[in-house]
Amino acid sequence: MAGMEITVQVFNSFDEIKAILENQGFKMVETFQLNDWYFSKIDNIDDIKFIDIINNSLLVRQIITDVEKVQICYKKKQLDELGNVIAEEKITANTDSLQHTIDIFVASGLNNYCVVKNSSYVYKKDKICFAIQLIENLGIFLEYEEDESMTDMTEKEKFSHIRAIINSLKLKTGNDYFCKKMFMLLNKQKG
Repeated sequence: MAGMEITVQVFNSFDEIKAILENQGFKMVETFQLNDWYFSKIDNIDDIKFIDIINNSLLVRQIITDVEKVQICYKKKQLDELGNVIAEEKITANTDSLQHTIDIFVASGLNNYCVVKNSSYVYKKDKICFAIQLIENLGIFLEYEEDESMTDMTEKEKFSHIRAIINSLKLKTGNDYFCKKMFMLLNKQKG
C-alpha cells in the first residue's frame, strides 16, 4: 500500500492562495492537468458506500503536462475506522488513446458514472511539497502526500504531522482532511 494522502478543501480564491503561499516563500514548481473517468459494472451507485464504489471501479486517467499520457488505473483503498482513506494501492497500465479506451469500457458495458477534471499546481518550500487542485464544478483542494520523512511514523502521527503543516499555511480550510473529491462531486450532482 502507498502512504497516507490528506485532501482538504480550501475556501480562499486561487489568487489569494497563490499570494499567501508566495508570501511564505513557497514556489510553484509544477503544473499539470489530471482528468479521471470513473467506470464500474455497478449501474445504480446512489445507495452504495464509497469504499464499495471505488473498489469496484476502473479509471481512465488523462495526465497532461507538456505531453499527454493516458492510463487505465485501479485503486484499492484502505480505510480507517471512521471511513477515511489512509492508504491506497494503485495499479496502472499505459494506453495510447483516451477516446479508444473510453469507447472500449463503454462497449464492454461499464458505466461511466463520474468525470473529475483537476488542474493541479504543485508548491514547494524546503522539504514541504503539496498540490493545490482546482476541481471543475467542485472547488479548490490541497492534497498532501506522505513523504519519506514519515516512514517510521504511525498513521496517527503522520496525520497529525501533515495536518500541522497544512494548518501552518494559514489558508481557510474545511475540517475534513480526507475529502473524497469523486464522492463529493457525485453528491453535488445528485442535488
